[in-house]
Amino acid sequence: MSNTDSSTQEIISEENDQDNTQEMKEEDDEGNSQEINEEDDQGKTQDQEIKEEQDEEEDAKKIYNMFKEDNNVSEIILTGKAGTGKTWVAMQIRKYVVNVKHDEPIWIPLDKKHDALSLFDTIARQFSLRTNTDAREEIETDQKKEVSEKEKMELSAKKLKDDMKKKLKEAAAAQKFLLVVLDGEFDLLLTDDEKKEEVKVENSVKEILGLGSLKDDPNLKYVKFLITRRSKDEDSSQGVKKLKLGPLPENEAIRLLQKNYVVRKVKDSSYSQEFTQLSEAIRNKKLLPAEVLMLAGTLNYIAENQSKDLKMDLAFEAAIDDLKQLLRYTYDKEPANCMINCFWHSWHFLQKHGGVHYNELITNWIMEGHLKPIKEIDKAYQKGHHILMQLIDCHMLKMQEDNVVVLEGATLNMNEYCRRGNLGRADPGLASVLKDYDPRVLEGIRPADGMMKTLCSDSKEEMISSLLVDGGRLCREVHGTFFGGKHNLNLLSIFDGRLKSPNELSISEMKKLLALILRGAYLLKNIDQIANLNALTVLEISGSTFLKEIPDQLFQEVSKLRSLKLSALGITSLPKSFSELIELRRLILSKCSSLEQLPKVDKFTKLEVIDLSECKSLVKIQEKSFKSLEKLQVINFSHTKIEKLPIVKTLQHLEILLLKGCADLVGMRSLKNVSTLKVLDLSGAENIKEIMYDSFEGTSNLKELDLSGTKIQFLPSDISHLQKLKLSGCSLLIELPELDGCDILEELDLSDCKILKKLPDLSALQKLKNLNLQNCSSLESLPDLTSLTKLVKLDLSGTTLWSEDVEKSLKDHIPRLEIQK
Repeated sequence: MSNTDSSTQEIISEENDQDNTQEMKEEDDEGNSQEINEEDDQGKTQDQEIKEEQDEEEDAKKIYNMFKEDNNVSEIILTGKAGTGKTWVAMQIRKYVVNVKHDEPIWIPLDKKHDALSLFDTIARQFSLRTNTDAREEIETDQKKEVSEKEKMELSAKKLKDDMKKKLKEAAAAQKFLLVVLDGEFDLLLTDDEKKEEVKVENSVKEILGLGSLKDDPNLKYVKFLITRRSKDEDSSQGVKKLKLGPLPENEAIRLLQKNYVVRKVKDSSYSQEFTQLSEAIRNKKLLPAEVLMLAGTLNYIAENQSKDLKMDLAFEAAIDDLKQLLRYTYDKEPANCMINCFWHSWHFLQKHGGVHYNELITNWIMEGHLKPIKEIDKAYQKGHHILMQLIDCHMLKMQEDNVVVLEGATLNMNEYCRRGNLGRADPGLASVLKDYDPRVLEGIRPADGMMKTLCSDSKEEMISSLLVDGGRLCREVHGTFFGGKHNLNLLSIFDGRLKSPNELSISEMKKLLALILRGAYLLKNIDQIANLNALTVLEISGSTFLKEIPDQLFQEVSKLRSLKLSALGITSLPKSFSELIELRRLILSKCSSLEQLPKVDKFTKLEVIDLSECKSLVKIQEKSFKSLEKLQVINFSHTKIEKLPIVKTLQHLEILLLKGCADLVGMRSLKNVSTLKVLDLSGAENIKEIMYDSFEGTSNLKELDLSGTKIQFLPSDISHLQKLKLSGCSLLIELPELDGCDILEELDLSDCKILKKLPDLSALQKLKNLNLQNCSSLESLPDLTSLTKLVKLDLSGTTLWSEDVEKSLKDHIPRLEIQK
C-alpha cells in the first residue's frame, strides 16, 4: 500500500501552505462542533480532496518538467529518511507521466532483495517477455524440447534490449522520454552466483536494458531515471539532480491526521477533546508522513478493538506524549495477540530478507505458529490475510508493486523502545533459516484446495515444490496415492497429522526435501525414514510424546540441518550423531520433559538460538563454557533443573538470557562486558542468593532485569538504562541502590519484598509508569512521587502507606494515577 496521503513537502510553495492553513482551520472548527451539517461537511471534504489532488498533480508536474525541459538531467534522486513519502511521490510522478501520454514507466522495487536472475525477471515481465521462471518451467515440463534454458534466456535478453531500443526510438520521434523508477533502499547489492561479484542495482538495470551498448546513441537522452534513496551520500555525477524530502509542515501534519483518523468523523465520538489535544501536540513536532499515518492507523485499530489490554483513553494519552509511546502501548505485548505476533515476525524477517509476496509472508506466519490453532489451512490463510490487511491499514506494513509486502520505514528502529523487538530475535525462526538457504523455496506459494502449495507448472501435479497441509485435510486422502508422485517437494509441512511413521508419506523418495515440519504429530512413534533426506536443512517434529528414541545415525545422515526443533517428545537422550550438526543456527528442544542432558555443542559455532525451556528433567549441560558459540544470541534454559550455567561472558552477540524457574541454579555467572545483553530473566531461581557487585558492569544495553523470587539481599550499584526492574517476592531484599542512572525505567515491581524498609529517591524516574509496592509491609514511608507525572498505577495494597492525604497529594499532581489500596 502506498503512502497515498503524504506530501512532497519542500517542493510545495509557500502560497499553498498559507491556503492549507486556512482550510485546516475551517475543518478543525467543524470537527469540534457538537452539531455537524453532513452535507456541508461532505462538500467541504470533497472540495478539499479535489484541491489536494490538484496540489499533488502540480508537484508531480514540477518534477516532470525538470526532466522535460532540461535534456542534461538524466537522473532525479528523491532523498530522505525512511517514512518521508519518497515512494508515494514517485507514484504521483508515474501517474502524471502516464496522464501526459508517455509510455508506462518501468518500475523496479528494490526493497525486495534481488539476485541477477530475479532482477531480470522483474524487468522482463514489464516488457511481457519470458522470464527465467518461465524458461525453467518449460524445460521441466517438456523434456522433448532441445533448446536449452540458457539459450532461451539469451534470446529473451536480446529481445528485451531490442524492445528497449525501439521504445527509445519511438520516444525520440515523439519528443517524449521513457521513465525508469528505482524505488527502495538503493544500497542493496546483488550477488552474481557465477562471478561472485557485488554490483550496484542501477548499473545492473542499465546493463539488462542494454543502455551500456547505446553509449553514443543520441536517443539515450530520452531515458530518464527517478531514484528514491535514504542515503545522504553526495552524487556529483553530471546530469544528476537531488530533491530532499523532510518532515511535514505542521498544518500538513494535522490535516493528514484528521483525514486518516476515521473515528473522529463519528458524531458521538467521546474523544474529540483528546483529539484536539493530540492535534496541538503534533503542531510542535517535526513528523514524517509515515509517522502521522501510523499514528492515525493505530488509533483507528484501538478504537475498533478496545479490550482490557487496549483502551482508547490510554492510547490517546500515549499518543499525545509521542508516537513511540503509542506504538509501545499497542505493540509491546506478550506473545498472545496474533496480529502483534505477526507484526514482530514480519519486522525481523523483512528487515533481514527484504520484501516478499504477501502469500509467502502469510505462509511464514503459518509455519511459525502465529496463526494457531491451525485446524484448517484455508482458515488459517484467511486469518492471516485479515491480519495483513489490519497491519497495512495501521501503516505498519505496506504493499508495493507485484503484491510485495515491505516494512513501513518508520518502524525500523522500534526495537530500541519496544520489548518485543528484543525478545523477538528467534521469531523469524525456521522461515528465516530456510530463506537464507534457498530464497526461492516459497516463491509462488498460494492457497489451493485446503492447502498451501507451489507449482513449478500448473500442468503437472508432480512438480509441486512446497506443500502445507493440515491433518484434517490429509484424512481425505490415501497417503500412498497423495504423496506418491510428489518427488520434487522442497518443503513439506503437516499440522496435526495422524501419522505413526514418516514412511506413510513415501518420504524416502523425496530426495530434494529441504524442510520437513511434522507439528502436532501426536501418534508418531518412529522417524527412521528421515535418515534418507540428505538435503534436509530444516526439521521440526513436535507433540510426539510416543516418540521415545531417535536412531543413533540419524543426524549423521542429515548433517546439513540449520534448524532443528524437537518439541514435546518423549525422548530421554539425544543420539551420538547429534554432534554432527555443525551447521545448526537454531536448536529448539523445548518441552522434552524426559530429556536429562544436553550433549556437547562446542562444535556448533554457527548457533544463534538455543532453547531447552521446560525440559523439566534436564540436569546437565556438558559444556562448562559456551566460548566457541560466538554467534549465540538467545539462550533459554527456563524451567530446567540445571545447577550451573555455562560461562557466557565471552559471548559478544548475546541478547536474551532466560533462566526463569531454574530452582536448582545455585549461582549466576558474571555478565561483565556482555554489552549486547538486553533481557535477563532469573525469576523463580530461588537458590540465587547473590549477584556479584560487578556483574552488570559494561551491560549498558540491558533493558529488562527480572530477579523475582530469588534470595538476593542487595543489588549491584551499577544497574542503569533499565526499562523494567522486577524484584517481586525477593523476601530477603534489604535495600535498593540509588536509581539515578535508570532515567528510562518504566516499571518497578517490589511486591512481596516484605523486609524492605526504605526506598531510595525516585525523582529521577521521570518515565516511571507502574510502581508495585504490594505487601511491602515493612516500608516505613513513601519517597516524594509528585514529580513522576507519567505514573499511571501505584499499588499500595498490603502496606500501611496509604492515607487520604497521600492520595490527595498525589492526585493533585498526577490526576490520572490509579492507586490500589
